[in-house]
Amino acid sequence: MRNALIAALISLACASSVMAQANLARERAKPHVKTAWSFMREEAWADAAKSFQQAVELDPAYEAAYYGLGLANMRLRNYAGAISAYLRCRDIYREQAGKLFASGQDAQRIRQDRLTEIDEVIRSYQTGPQNANSQDRLRQLNQQRREIQDYISRGNNVTIETSVPAFVSLALGSAYFRTEQWADAEREYKAAIAMDPKSGEALNNLAVVYLQTGRIKEAEESVKAAEKAGYKVHPQLKQDIKAKAG
Repeated sequence: MRNALIAALISLACASSVMAQANLARERAKPHVKTAWSFMREEAWADAAKSFQQAVELDPAYEAAYYGLGLANMRLRNYAGAISAYLRCRDIYREQAGKLFASGQDAQRIRQDRLTEIDEVIRSYQTGPQNANSQDRLRQLNQQRREIQDYISRGNNVTIETSVPAFVSLALGSAYFRTEQWADAEREYKAAIAMDPKSGEALNNLAVVYLQTGRIKEAEESVKAAEKAGYKVHPQLKQDIKAKAG
């Protein structure tokens, strides 16, 4: 019994030390992320990518920095780099989902960090061009924000409940789409829809994947679902599907 207690105390001390180091890494990386989002708003994509890269080098577990790096690489048409960044972002979310932290305070810190990070992304989209894509992404981000805020309000549960957000899967799917990796794009779009059935952009993009791979009936159904979700589907896509249907 005594040995078990000692082992538990040692384990707790180690966990606390690891968390302290993670907190320090995050604080060092945050200024670079803030600078990067400023560059994104200015459409200085290369500078933004550089700042996001500096952030992830300081904190390799900074999910929002990887998401931003992926977004900057998409703007630079560096799709391979975007896929790599989005994959790491997705994996960090997966690793943290359900993970037991040393204390409720640590779990709350993770939630609060995510809230701050999402606010940065929201500001970036709000100051950019407004279209059906950006509006749908903003809706997803605000939904994710509400969920996190709800968990914060509930108290100090020591697990992080939410897995990969829909906007991350959607972004990864779009990166795969750009490189014509249809099966991978389809998987990620479906993952986004599973997390957020009202994701009009994911439903719209999935329709394009179905069209590209010759599944016309599925494409028609996906377009209908996108429009039902309030997404404005481009008329050309509907015409292309109709033409393929014969």
